[in-house]
Amino acid sequence: MAGARASVVALGVVLLLPGASSAQGARVIEGTVTRVVDGDSLWVAPASGPPVEVRLHGIDAPEGCQAGGPEARRALEDLVLRRPVSVRSRGRDDHGRLLGVVSVDGIDVNVRQVEEGWAWSSRYKWDRGPYVKQERMAQALRRGIFALPGAEEPREFRRRHGPCRSGDVPPAMPPSPRDLPAAAPAAASPMRCDGRTQCSQMRSCEEATWFLRHCPGTAMDGDGDGIPCESQWCGAR
Repeated sequence: MAGARASVVALGVVLLLPGASSAQGARVIEGTVTRVVDGDSLWVAPASGPPVEVRLHGIDAPEGCQAGGPEARRALEDLVLRRPVSVRSRGRDDHGRLLGVVSVDGIDVNVRQVEEGWAWSSRYKWDRGPYVKQERMAQALRRGIFALPGAEEPREFRRRHGPCRSGDVPPAMPPSPRDLPAAAPAAASPMRCDGRTQCSQMRSCEEATWFLRHCPGTAMDGDGDGIPCESQWCGAR
C-alpha cells in the first residue's frame, strides 16, 4: 500500500512538472502599447484580455517632476507607442505591475532606455543591476539625463523630495550635444546617422568613433571602454 501511494505521488509530480514549465514558458505577452506613463512604465493591450500595466524590469527612469522625466517619457513613446511589442515577464513589483523586458522590432527597449541615457540600471542593495555597462557608457558620452552635471538617481530624488505632486514642473534639460547646431558651416561634420551600427560597416576609426558618440543602437564597443572597433579600426598599431 505504501509503495502504491509513493507511486501515485511520484506520478503526480511528473504530471505537474510539464504544466509548471508550460505556465512559466507562457509568460510572454504580445500586444500593442496604448499609453506610456513615464520613462520606465507603459500599458500594453493584448490581442485578448484586459490591458496590462508593465514596469520595465531592471531600469529606473527619472520621475515625471525630475529633470529629464518628460524627455525620458517621450523617448519611450517614440520607441513603442501604438506599436506591437513582446513582453517577457519577470514577476510583479510592489505595486502589482507586471515587471517585464519589452521588445519592439528586435530592439530590447530596457537596454535602449539605459544606453540612450534616459534611465539608470536598477540598484538592488550592493548589486548595480543588469544594465550597469550601458549606464556607464551613457554617462561617459553624456547622453540623455547624463548631460546634466550631478544627475541624481530617481531613488535618491524620491528619498529627498517624495513623490511628484500635481502641478510640479521639472527643470528644463539642456539641449543634447547631438541636437546642437554646428558652430559654423565649415565645422559641420559630413557624417550623419544613417542606420549603420556595426564595425564591418565603418571605413575608419574616426568614423566608428563618431557613430558611437552620436548615433543610437550601435554595437561597436563590446568591452564598454568607449573605444569602438578595436580589432578592426581603432586598435593599437
